[in-house]
Amino acid sequence: MSSQSRPPNFIIFGEMGVGKSSLVNLIAGDQLAEASSGAQSCTLQSTPHSITLSDFQLNVNLFDTVGLDSPTMNNAGYLDALVKAHELIVSLKNRGGVHGLLFCIKAGRVSNTMQQNYRLFFEFLCQAQVPLALVVTNLENEENMDEWWTKNKAHIENSGIVPVTHVCITTIKGYKNAYEARYLESRMKVIKMLRELGNRDVCSVEVSSWFARMCKKLREFLVPAKGLRNSRQKMLQMLTKRCKLPKEDAVQLLQRIDAPDE
Repeated sequence: MSSQSRPPNFIIFGEMGVGKSSLVNLIAGDQLAEASSGAQSCTLQSTPHSITLSDFQLNVNLFDTVGLDSPTMNNAGYLDALVKAHELIVSLKNRGGVHGLLFCIKAGRVSNTMQQNYRLFFEFLCQAQVPLALVVTNLENEENMDEWWTKNKAHIENSGIVPVTHVCITTIKGYKNAYEARYLESRMKVIKMLRELGNRDVCSVEVSSWFARMCKKLREFLVPAKGLRNSRQKMLQMLTKRCKLPKEDAVQLLQRIDAPDE
């Protein structure tokens, strides 16, 4: 099957509690995804959902992905994140590439963790090559949900977050369906956006370079330098045992990680 005939792939990311799983359910019109538990979640862990909506001529793959909730992580968390990053990258490669990033945020001010999630997925994972759409949730009490963007566009963009498109929505119907009209409006907005993004060119995934970049950037970005001492052997074990890379490939990858930026 050619990449053109495959369903488009989208990565959903953002802080915990912003409504990523609820966004999946909104799109599907069904209860497909459950919110992840903070005690069980691992950064970059992803859950794929294949959704077909014949009424809307929409067929997509959504990767509901756990983002960052802390500005730092220890060595064990770093290695776990890399394993999950490798799984995500390989899965995207096998499905033909990625068409878009859906950055899910709650209406409000831009936080440091929000900016870090943006950099982790848009800049580090996808090297700013994949179209990014901003999905603003928690707007069910707004008289006009779209006005939130008019009022906050400058603040978002001044924070370094510049999407190619956006939607202002709610992902809940509320008590006794008090917000049902806005919920249905939100669903139509998101489906329209996915159809438009899905018609763009797919961004191909080169597993080795994507993974090497994530290993390097995630380490520089999050892990205190002192926590990485004597971790090369652990990295090698992680790459060979958990990511199932041949030892020769793992050694070459470590050399790329340690090399200075080109």
